[in-house]
Amino acid sequence: MKRSIAVVGTALCAVLLTACVSNSGGGDTSTSAAGSPAAGEKINLTFSSYAFQDPTVAATQAIVDSWNKANPDIQVQYQKVDAESVHDKLVTQFAGNSAPDIIHDESADIAGFSQQGYLADLGPLLPAELKSDVPESVWKSVTYGGVITGVPTIAQVYCVFANTDLLKAAGIEVPAADAPWTWDDLATNAKKLTSGDVTGFAWGLKSPAAGIMSSGLAFDGTFFSGDEKNPTIKVGDNEMQVPNRIAAMLADGSMGKDSISLSGSDVLPGFFGGKYAMVMAGNYVATQIDGKAPSGFTWTMLPLLKGTSQHQASNPQTLSVAKQSKHPQQAADFIAYFMKAENLAKIAEGDALIPVTKSAAEIVKKDMGDKNGWPAILASADQLVDAPWNKAEKFPDWKSKIANPSYQQFLAGKLDAAGLAKALGDGWATVGG
Repeated sequence: MKRSIAVVGTALCAVLLTACVSNSGGGDTSTSAAGSPAAGEKINLTFSSYAFQDPTVAATQAIVDSWNKANPDIQVQYQKVDAESVHDKLVTQFAGNSAPDIIHDESADIAGFSQQGYLADLGPLLPAELKSDVPESVWKSVTYGGVITGVPTIAQVYCVFANTDLLKAAGIEVPAADAPWTWDDLATNAKKLTSGDVTGFAWGLKSPAAGIMSSGLAFDGTFFSGDEKNPTIKVGDNEMQVPNRIAAMLADGSMGKDSISLSGSDVLPGFFGGKYAMVMAGNYVATQIDGKAPSGFTWTMLPLLKGTSQHQASNPQTLSVAKQSKHPQQAADFIAYFMKAENLAKIAEGDALIPVTKSAAEIVKKDMGDKNGWPAILASADQLVDAPWNKAEKFPDWKSKIANPSYQQFLAGKLDAAGLAKALGDGWATVGG
């Protein structure tokens, strides 16, 4: 979810990484075998992060500054990178032995790097209290071949944002967390809200694969099974539930026709202007709504939509340590510091995402109160499951080259359901099989 992984981008810091490598330890051999610095040694660590929303960038900088103040002999250099280029940049850096010590990425993207041996085993380097603060189901999403190569930080879910004034005018009640809408309820209410210049629902599906597949887990649409590195694909009735339902709403006019040409946050101007009564988006856009919504605009996030469950993919943002790092223990110590409850809570609130630790979630829950449906969204952490595609080495290529354009063609009426299933299966045989 950079989106998540998806959501997410920032101005690229034009710092030559060659210089960063010299700062990450270079050829220094004075560190002890246990990873502790030798007497008088000063360590410089590089930390690349794709945080992009202003509050999150500020929170990240504050964490780095407070660490540096408390650890004068272990200094962290914060590098801002563009989320859209993280993967390709890391490929180049790993190949050139110039990777940052500490890497901000997401679980679905670190699978290949983990399997190729570029990321350190963090299991022995992390404190027990951190391990116990993260649910086991989330740890599974960053464990590859039994090895933990990323620390999960914050997670995205896809939820419905609703204009509460329009819902009230239509006689539609906001659902409670213990009585969420089903996908059928969404379709029914989208029709009820569609009138005149108002369309009931929209979803920015310019790059649709991640959202559709994550939402499909609520119908047991697993897509992949077998070997986690190179699984087999199945696109059956369960996997077609969400795309078929979206296509039906597009066809009956209760969903904005322009949805398939918009990105995740491109739906917000229409939402603010009353063009759409409800929109689906990653919950990170709550920060943008807070900052950009016109005065008097009333809104809330609804509980996750239900199929046979409310499951969505656990694809948290991650912090990893490059195996090339000369100081893996110190890098892991910084990650543990980043994950302190008060620090992670500020990161989560800045990005309007879900902190994966129980301690940080408690702080966010207290800070946010009942505002804009936050209790239901925080509770949705229990619905995150390790998606079968999360560890497939070729999944990123398949998603961008096959799945996104195939879903686009289906939603535009250029492929029928059978054609979509065939395109996805044949594409995996070509790219990932």
